[in-house]
Amino acid sequence: MGGNCAAERQRIVPEQISVRPKEELPTIAVIGGTGRMGVHLCAAWANAGYTVTLCSRSKDKAQEIVDSLLAGKGYVKEIGGALAVQGSINVPPCPADGWKLNAGTNLESAQADLIVLSTMYEEAWPLLESIAPLIRSKGKIILDMTNPFMTRPDVYGAGLPVDGPQAGILIHQQKLGDPSIKWVGAYKTVLWTLILPTGPKNPARKEIEVFGDKEAVDVVSELIYRHGWQPIVRGGLEVAPDYEGGKVSVSKICGNLRAEMVDGEKLSVGF
Repeated sequence: MGGNCAAERQRIVPEQISVRPKEELPTIAVIGGTGRMGVHLCAAWANAGYTVTLCSRSKDKAQEIVDSLLAGKGYVKEIGGALAVQGSINVPPCPADGWKLNAGTNLESAQADLIVLSTMYEEAWPLLESIAPLIRSKGKIILDMTNPFMTRPDVYGAGLPVDGPQAGILIHQQKLGDPSIKWVGAYKTVLWTLILPTGPKNPARKEIEVFGDKEAVDVVSELIYRHGWQPIVRGGLEVAPDYEGGKVSVSKICGNLRAEMVDGEKLSVGF
């Protein structure tokens, strides 16, 4: 959460964000859309005017969630077992008039302009590999929200081999090997329970770190702004190891404290 003490921190203010007419917005598909982060973000992005496809291995499972959201009922699902302590899916009821929210399979995510990886890191590459032939050389944008270092009770989040890139997004970029793809990382430290369809649950902490290829960063910065949050651009893909969620160090804590006390940053970091 946050970069090191020496890292240059760039802040984007709303006046610097290009906000287009809704009909010009990119289409979005969320791989892992039935998970906690996926459901909350799909509702938020649909409410912001985007055309969103909530994707899953089972389209029927995705359709059940979409039907509930489009009926204005929100969506609640209790999470049991080892993950119960981390919280459940709890999207509150919200009018969904005009929402363009659809259900789809993970393979159908290849049709979108912006493809979102919203699974555990360990599950992301097999799913991305399955759509690779469908997106190759098509200039897609991939928003990678995976966290290889965010440890979980179900053994996910064990980290990365020390002899390779120390960021999940860099591993995925390397494996996909498609220069037409633009990559961006964001939402790495945001807790899903704070994401409401109408905006942040805690408006006092609404800033989200973004990094990656400039074209992709611009698109996702607008996306963040449109659903009521504030993007802070940290740099290109080269800074990814500094902003991978779950990697805690004295330098990162120092950087976060300085940014808050000196620069007035209010990152959403779980509260």
